Amino acid sequence: MERSDGAARRAVARIPASLPYRLLAAGRPVAAGSLLDISVRGAALLADRRPAAVHDLVLELRGPDGTAALAVPAELVTVDADPFGGWIIRLRFCASPEDPACREVARVVAVLRRRFNARQSALARERLGLHTAEAYGHRGPPGV
Repeated sequence: MERSDGAARRAVARIPASLPYRLLAAGRPVAAGSLLDISVRGAALLADRRPAAVHDLVLELRGPDGTAALAVPAELVTVDADPFGGWIIRLRFCASPEDPACREVARVVAVLRRRFNARQSALARERLGLHTAEAYGHRGPPGV
């Protein structure tokens, strides 16, 4: 998808995530660390070293509720230096939507989205001081 200014934009939003992962190439570990974000179509990973191998990739991770490890076929999109040290690896998932691994990723993303939205809502209430009906001394804002 492309924006009106010509820059590329993701068709599917990514959700912030801090799940541990292992990245395998041809069955051998090439990176490990923590996810930055994930969607049903891809993920961004933090790694302490640049992966040497970039073909036949599989992302292994556990769900946020400690569920069994997922193994998702992926292709490398970019590897960039992280300004804070280490590397940011961006992957695109290769599995079709019917693949069981994709259904599991969709489940993980749904759980993470619910948790993220709940945290954002709690932060908004805390920072904005959103009032409850009791704050008005009756069941709603004045004039209602």
